[in-house]
Amino acid sequence: PSLCPFCLFICVLSNDENCLSFASSYTTSVKESYSHPYDHVMEVPCSDPITYRTAYRQAVRTQYRRRYHCCPGFYESRGQCVAHCTKECVHGRCVAPNRCQCEKGWRGDDCSKECVCHNGGKCDPLTGHCQCNPGWAGLFCNETCPRGFYGPGCVEPCLCVNGGMCDGATGRCQCPPGWRGPDCSAPCAQGTWGPGCNSTCRCSNGATCDPADGSCSCSAGWRGAQCEQPCGVRLP
Repeated sequence: PSLCPFCLFICVLSNDENCLSFASSYTTSVKESYSHPYDHVMEVPCSDPITYRTAYRQAVRTQYRRRYHCCPGFYESRGQCVAHCTKECVHGRCVAPNRCQCEKGWRGDDCSKECVCHNGGKCDPLTGHCQCNPGWAGLFCNETCPRGFYGPGCVEPCLCVNGGMCDGATGRCQCPPGWRGPDCSAPCAQGTWGPGCNSTCRCSNGATCDPADGSCSCSAGWRGAQCEQPCGVRLP
């Protein structure tokens, strides 16, 4: 690993967890003082002690200091220990040793492979697998849920009856003509027919209206499209 020129600032002040510290020994020349007797003994009484003077000399000492360097897989750049990726992160950035964080829409070890998820599906940046939105399925999220299922992964069973179609994303039922209700289990109210039961029946003289197509079933003694003609009367 590279040595950090500003490692003390990096590892101590910034508390960089990507740095390691170790003790390093070194030698240095120092000037030290010592007591040295005078070269010429003055005539003093024998009972007087020997007098000394302070002298100086050069000495070599071994000292220790704390050194810092980047952890394995990191290198020093502008005073920081940054991760190193052997492969260039083409469409992303290196966030850990040999691990790229890909930009949206790219995948692979070096973020060089384009994701191909459709209909808003999210791409796993490592594997490339698509995570489909509710209502979509297939390897690339380009297939609708199979009939009778809805939701994330298309695993929720539809609850629509009487031929109602289930919305692949929400499970909401789209009822066929003549039926209504959350699950299409209720027929149109008397006098209404068609999709959503929004059309008004025009049958007369006690005739009943088909809730699906609005056709009239005439009561006895009546005929015509709307049962408006009595039997025995010639129609124009």
